[in-house]
Amino acid sequence: MATDALVPSEVVRYVAEVSDILAGVRPDLIGVYLHGSAVLGGFHASRSDVDVLAVVAEPGTKTDQQTLGDTVVGTAAWCPGTGLEMSVITAATAANLGSCPFEVHVRTTATETAVIPGVGHAGDADLVLHCAVCREHALAVWGPPAMEVFGPVPADRVGAAMVSELRWALDHATVTYAVLNACRALRFADDGQLCSKLDGGRWYLDRHEDNEVVAAAIAHQRDGRTGPSTSAAAKFVAAVCGRLGLSGPVPGSR
Repeated sequence: MATDALVPSEVVRYVAEVSDILAGVRPDLIGVYLHGSAVLGGFHASRSDVDVLAVVAEPGTKTDQQTLGDTVVGTAAWCPGTGLEMSVITAATAANLGSCPFEVHVRTTATETAVIPGVGHAGDADLVLHCAVCREHALAVWGPPAMEVFGPVPADRVGAAMVSELRWALDHATVTYAVLNACRALRFADDGQLCSKLDGGRWYLDRHEDNEVVAAAIAHQRDGRTGPSTSAAAKFVAAVCGRLGLSGPVPGSR
């Protein structure tokens, strides 16, 4: 479980301010939970966003959802990372994901903001990993401990979500993200542990000390050094897919 000593204090202060805003708009706010690199390790203000899951008691209208998202977007100016990545879900979804419905999703970066109301929108598959990580590692900035709010997520569902993210990563994220996520997926398949991307990479290197691709990805993620080449990363991810028993072409490997 996360502890205050492990989490950047400026991130906790920021999420506490977001929590106050949420409570002012949604009196049925149950909890606000910090997850992602800020609690798993490897947070760098210049390269990491701030990941938050908030839980409310009941679903709102599309207007309610839009208003909530628009209000939170206003905090982007003082976010201590590269932006805010936040979903608001109901207590029912937190307890039992079902089809992963959400109230609103908010994303802010230096160049864009997005507010996506949940009404009329398909469920967000990313919530599988977010809720699994929250249950085991989140810091409750507002409300009860995460274990009291988030239900257990079946291991096969977590594994499927990791595979989906692995297939997505090379075409839509950095090669470092793809390589370290592959390491994280291997670790989950091996011992069932949910860890940060950096810890996944370190775990892999403990077993394969001479792997230059993973070493370069860790150096890039941790220190901003040159990461692995796209071709080397694609080959590594393809090999991981093979070890995980996946078939078919891997995105980015052509």
